[in-house]
Amino acid sequence: MAAKYTLRQLELFSAAVRNESFAGAADEMYVTPTAISVAVGELEKSFGVQLVTRQRARGILPTPAGLHLVERAAKLLRDAGEIQRALSSGIGELSGPVSLGCYSTLAATILPSLIHGFREQYPGVDLAASDGPADELLGRLLRGRLDLVIAYRSNLPPGLEEAVLYETSVHVLLPAGHRLATHDVVSLKELAEEPLIMLDLPPSGRHTLDMLQREGLTPSIAHRTPNFELVRSMVARGLGYSLLVQKPSIDISYEGLPLVTREISPQFSQEAAVIVWQKSLQLTDRAQALVKYARKNVSASQ
Repeated sequence: MAAKYTLRQLELFSAAVRNESFAGAADEMYVTPTAISVAVGELEKSFGVQLVTRQRARGILPTPAGLHLVERAAKLLRDAGEIQRALSSGIGELSGPVSLGCYSTLAATILPSLIHGFREQYPGVDLAASDGPADELLGRLLRGRLDLVIAYRSNLPPGLEEAVLYETSVHVLLPAGHRLATHDVVSLKELAEEPLIMLDLPPSGRHTLDMLQREGLTPSIAHRTPNFELVRSMVARGLGYSLLVQKPSIDISYEGLPLVTREISPQFSQEAAVIVWQKSLQLTDRAQALVKYARKNVSASQ
């Protein structure tokens, strides 16, 4: 039986739900609010169910049926776009968009070489990359705003598939003149009375506190910041120590002051940098190519 709805109607309906109003959807889709309203009404008539509740001066909200349709429509529209791109660009030639998010502390050492190398190998692919807190990026991934996210494995939400890029471990960052800087391994208990400069960019802050609490330690937090380089600069100035996973290849701060990294004891676990995607969604050929490229090249660069 032929479908009684069109892809265009699904596009307009999805925009209405995304913007929570016909006016907002009209601005996004470059049509009139009436065109959005008509498309939604036609879909409701075709399916025989109410898809949104209309609230005067407060926009619209999807009904349970509307939420179900949004999820199914996203896959249908995605597949339709893939068919269009495959036929217009030629079989075997990758083209079209792929969106990648990267946890901020990983971004500086991963993204530049990854973007440069991937674009050279796949010039027809439009790779858009952004960085930010892991929680924010994973939320965008689960809402379908990102195809892939690079983050640490700890505290990942359920429903994701992953590919490991490389494994690393927590280290202590010290100023070069620190009393423990000459030690090969530093015990967490030896740091118990010292001020902690804490990287407070989710999930790093939680991970640091959990690790110390498992050792029975309550840290003296001198400063919290989501800025990775500020943490390094403050440590280099002798204002405290820090516990970090990411280790840049240079051992100086922005101010040119020396830093020392040392293993810690106990080392509770290895940490893994992973690239993740929604388990319920089939990756596009472009996203699959990016995963494969990242697995091959990121570990080598680290």
